[in-house]
Amino acid sequence: MKIISLILSLMALTAASARADNNSTEALGDSCMRINDTFNAMRYYGEALQTDSSDAIKEKMAHCLFMRGEYRKCAAMLEATARKGTDSLSLETMRRLFDCYRYMDNTAKQIEWGKELLNRCPMDGIVTAYMARIYNSDDNISSPQKAYDITARYMQTDSACLPVLREYADANFLMRDYDKAINAYNRLLELGDSTYNTVYSLGMAYMQTGKNPMARKWLTKAAEKSKMQNAGCLYRLGIVCVDMDSVAEGIDYLEKSIELMQPDHTVLFVVKRALGEGYYKQGKYWSAIYAWREALKLNRNSMATIFNTAQAYGLVGKHDMEKAYYRTFLSMAALVKPNKELNQMVEQAETAVGMKENFNGNIISLPAN
Repeated sequence: MKIISLILSLMALTAASARADNNSTEALGDSCMRINDTFNAMRYYGEALQTDSSDAIKEKMAHCLFMRGEYRKCAAMLEATARKGTDSLSLETMRRLFDCYRYMDNTAKQIEWGKELLNRCPMDGIVTAYMARIYNSDDNISSPQKAYDITARYMQTDSACLPVLREYADANFLMRDYDKAINAYNRLLELGDSTYNTVYSLGMAYMQTGKNPMARKWLTKAAEKSKMQNAGCLYRLGIVCVDMDSVAEGIDYLEKSIELMQPDHTVLFVVKRALGEGYYKQGKYWSAIYAWREALKLNRNSMATIFNTAQAYGLVGKHDMEKAYYRTFLSMAALVKPNKELNQMVEQAETAVGMKENFNGNIISLPAN
């Protein structure tokens, strides 16, 4: 019996010693983390894990991995803990999982953990804003209604959280509720958020509601904030200026936007077409013709641009080209459901050509030169 008691005592002493050593090793890791020394902290936590595989030490190791940008390893370690049930997870651990998937661009997992966080902490403004941004910005999800729902719910309590208010404003813009968007962007300005995105978005919202003077004001401020380096802002500002008959200024912005523009044919077509309209209003018909022909190289199916080009050729006395463009327009118009505006355009074109013509469903090609 004495021998058995001695063995048991030795075993207890060994276990106590191991626990003491483990606690000491873990403490060394904690000490390293207090000065953000993740390299040595991982070494100590790794030693501690050899004798103690508790979730507490694993979470400390995961924190090291997160700080070192090893998000995949961090998430894998924490997910293993999470399988035991999310109720046992600390908020810090759940947030770390959320952030890991955010940095990894894993939208599905980010939404999964974002929902868990908001169920437990519905007034977490940062997570609310991140979730809303996914719904507003992710092309694969594209659900501004969901962004609106979670931000509006949050704002019933706190309407002054800037990240949430930004996403709320954008959700309204994307759902084409421009009046609500304008109110939200103006509220952001009142709270001191005069960043480029807020000013630019406000200008676009005013543009969508046809309030050109306000659109011009805020798009100008946005252009200045971007140091005239954002093509999208400049071409929208140019269009507004041309519509307000500030034609020279509008043309200047449109030309600057073309210089900056990436080869996006859809946007470049819109800019070239607007540039032609600006030149036309100035009476610079040859410049308008050139701009519109450049636009037609990008979109040969724009009936309005073809019609406008024909008009401009008539004004410079090039009646052969005028008739050629009008014939192309008429052949396309014959395939379209008529309306009052189109009928007026057809009547004008037929008068210029000098006859009505049956194209038998064929479209006449544009002139080559």
